[in-house]
Amino acid sequence: MKIKLGGLAAIVGSAVLCLTLPAFGQVTITFNGDGAGDGSATLNGTTVDTGVYSATISGLPGASSGVVCDDFNHSLTTGETWNATALQASSLNASNIGNTEFGATIGLGGYAEVATLVAALFNGTTTLGGITGLTVTDLSEAIWAITTPTPGITSGLSNNAKALVSWLTSNVGGLTGSALASYLAQFSNLWILTPDPKTGGQQELWTSVPEGGAALLYLLLAGLACFGAMKFGSRSQLEAA
Repeated sequence: MKIKLGGLAAIVGSAVLCLTLPAFGQVTITFNGDGAGDGSATLNGTTVDTGVYSATISGLPGASSGVVCDDFNHSLTTGETWNATALQASSLNASNIGNTEFGATIGLGGYAEVATLVAALFNGTTTLGGITGLTVTDLSEAIWAITTPTPGITSGLSNNAKALVSWLTSNVGGLTGSALASYLAQFSNLWILTPDPKTGGQQELWTSVPEGGAALLYLLLAGLACFGAMKFGSRSQLEAA
């Protein structure tokens, strides 16, 4: 059966969209500074901002201007711009975890712990794992304690942050297989923005994309590609008859 070039392109395009759906690819980030409701902490003798920051993200439709930092090792300045690779938290697996900033050291379980805390920051959560009275500073400190095991945060962690890390280690960090995949699936609105290249000196950030954002756009494009493939396939069959 003869297939026209347009039909073949549509079929290939559909396949590519389906295969690349979990990872959005390249985005550009401009850091705008502290966001609303932020705080501060003094860790290892250095005062740092905590909570949700503000950034402009180009290339990820529907992305919130709010971002959460999981990287205690690098500093940002207002107006700084860099490229990053966006990866949906719910699509994390053994094959792509190494593409993240800390995947090689904390693994999937560690990122599941961080996702829990990032979601709490975006949702304004003040109680988690039976720990009450949580502040944005507690949540940020706990994130950095998880992602920076070496050399680690040796001083300044709040008691709530320590309790959060302990609870997450016991209840989330040890998940494996289907249990871990099911746990990560709840974070489909969270995206990890890993600097490209990772050695460029910028921070890895997380952002939120509400329903109707990037995922919906991908589904729309995939649907159009599938429709195109069906249309050209039917035309080819008629021409071959």
